[in-house]
Amino acid sequence: MAVEVKEADIRDQVFTVEFLRNVGMELFGAVGAPADEALIVVNELVDASLMGLDSHGVMRYVWYTEEVLNGNVKPSAPIRIVKETPNTAVVDCGFNWGPVGASRMVEIVCEKAAISNLACAVSINNHHVARLGAWVQRIAERGMFGFATANSHKQGQAVVPWGGMEGRLAPNPLAFAAPTSGLPVVLDMSTSMIAEGKIRLLKHQDKDIPPRCVIDSNGNPTTDPSAFFGPPKGHILPFGSELGYKGFGLAVMVEILSASLAGVPSNVEQPYCNGFCLLAINPDAFCGRERFRELVDELSAYITSAPPAPGFSEVVMPGTLDFRMYEKRLVEGIPLAADTWRKIVQLGQKVGVDIV
Repeated sequence: MAVEVKEADIRDQVFTVEFLRNVGMELFGAVGAPADEALIVVNELVDASLMGLDSHGVMRYVWYTEEVLNGNVKPSAPIRIVKETPNTAVVDCGFNWGPVGASRMVEIVCEKAAISNLACAVSINNHHVARLGAWVQRIAERGMFGFATANSHKQGQAVVPWGGMEGRLAPNPLAFAAPTSGLPVVLDMSTSMIAEGKIRLLKHQDKDIPPRCVIDSNGNPTTDPSAFFGPPKGHILPFGSELGYKGFGLAVMVEILSASLAGVPSNVEQPYCNGFCLLAINPDAFCGRERFRELVDELSAYITSAPPAPGFSEVVMPGTLDFRMYEKRLVEGIPLAADTWRKIVQLGQKVGVDIV
């Protein structure tokens, strides 16, 4: 039975950061999440929305809470290193919140890289890690170079291989981050033409998918989010359009790093799971941290000094626009589509949280 919602309150709105943080804490607290874990997750989702990456932001409150109710996320579950060397670790996240497991893995690789100079950790039993770039950004903020990959379980494999007609891969993102004297350089990208979360966001916003990103269940190009979600479900194309074999190749390598390296098969039916691989490189083992920062600063200045092409006002480094949006929304607030807000309100009523 549908939950009654005050429709007068359901519209496209802009909310303060503080309000949305409180909403997240109440929702997650209502399903038994410890405050310290809930805060990690809320901060990550709100930060993603602040950066304009709404597909991995506050809209995920609903799914994350429902996954606890369904027993697929287990707040308070221990996060354990089950195998390690001085510079590697296999981390069993116990299906705790994905951002909680990822946050712990940042600590692990940074602690190891501080001693061993290179460190890599892979996860097992990890849920959705949210914005992949968040974790490499945190490594860069500690003066190291970060790299990360993530895959998804079989049910999340909506991306067709190059030349294929059935999903065998997820959007399989990869992310890099390098420290500078200011904000880090951060590249966070999907190896597919579009991420599933962005299609869901467009559906909430009643907008079309950009062309040449998605095919319907019959293999025909579509811009309709409903044709993707089905039933029957459509599929996402690998990044690169006519050169999609390049995105497909990257996706395969992400799959190998995120799943095979951890000893996990890619074709197993199971509840939602992100395989997560995280690498930290300590510049002290090479040119030194200060020199590394100086060179990345110089490179950034050199690249952005290029004259802008017609239709562009400037050249910016990867991540710059996200950081600018963060500052803008911190002041102006975070916009949510009516359908997103409706789902959050309905969820609140379901778990006994009066949001409206």
